[in-house]
Amino acid sequence: MNLPSTQRGAALLMVLLMVAIMLVLSVNLVESVRYSSQRLLNQRYMDQAYWYALGGEYIAAKSLEDVAGEDVIALNQNWARRDVVFPVEGGSIAGLIDDQQACFNVNRLHRPDGSEQSGQKSGAQQVFELLLLNVDVDVQRAEYIGQRLSDWVDSDFSPEGPFGAEDLSYSGEDYPYLPPNQAIDSVSELGLFADFDAEEQEALRPFLCALPEFDTRLNINTLGEEDAPLLAAAIGNLLAVEQIQRLIAERPAEGWASVESFIASLGLPEGQQVAAEFQAGLGVKSSYFLGLADVFYEQRRLRLYSRFVLRNGKAYAYAREYGEVF
Repeated sequence: MNLPSTQRGAALLMVLLMVAIMLVLSVNLVESVRYSSQRLLNQRYMDQAYWYALGGEYIAAKSLEDVAGEDVIALNQNWARRDVVFPVEGGSIAGLIDDQQACFNVNRLHRPDGSEQSGQKSGAQQVFELLLLNVDVDVQRAEYIGQRLSDWVDSDFSPEGPFGAEDLSYSGEDYPYLPPNQAIDSVSELGLFADFDAEEQEALRPFLCALPEFDTRLNINTLGEEDAPLLAAAIGNLLAVEQIQRLIAERPAEGWASVESFIASLGLPEGQQVAAEFQAGLGVKSSYFLGLADVFYEQRRLRLYSRFVLRNGKAYAYAREYGEVF
């Protein structure tokens, strides 16, 4: 049976439309399968990179346990090496460890419940304000930041000094919030109460950290020359930053054996001594470290930051972060 020409044209058009639809569906199906396959491959690669990173964390823990029983923690020990790279199939694992007690622990400004307020600044608060002065923050601004930070981490609800602030100050903001009144987890919280500008943040960032303990000591053996402003503040600014920088450069390779030997090396004139409250914040050992496992695998990169604490000769990873740490 012969169809009219108009009907034959409509039938051909319908066939072409169906072929076009099937072609589009086929392309979408192939693309979906390709995308799913690539996604699964990427996930497999990242999972492998993650396990390599955990392997790097394990190696870091073991290197820290090797010095857990030492009387002195110093930069000449194996844990402090900066050239550690392990080749693996498909890539490599690079790693390093930083001493987290080579910085000022802002949680040292915490005051426990029931502590007496005599109006006398603690040694930690004096060190913090002196550090601010050493990075060119003016005196009034240093007192403002110091009092605000002290109130931020202390346990009570009473503002300290003319610049102190507690719940009532922050609950009245356009976006109200409350201070934690406990140890903070990150120094990034400082921007919530001190209104830091970019220059202040950049100046202070290398010297501050937030550790889960209130009573930690600054390890004088793991500071670099760039940390001279902090060490100068830690002894009450009895010596200029430049003098402290030279002292760190001339430090024995194995570190100072004790805080007393460090103080003796200062060469202070007779009658001038480092105050007891400053000496109490210094030490030659460390318990907190930050390890980095930088994994490069199959053209993909994964960074794992592990926070370690040494307890009874063992290194425990108590926190992990991925990517970049700010």
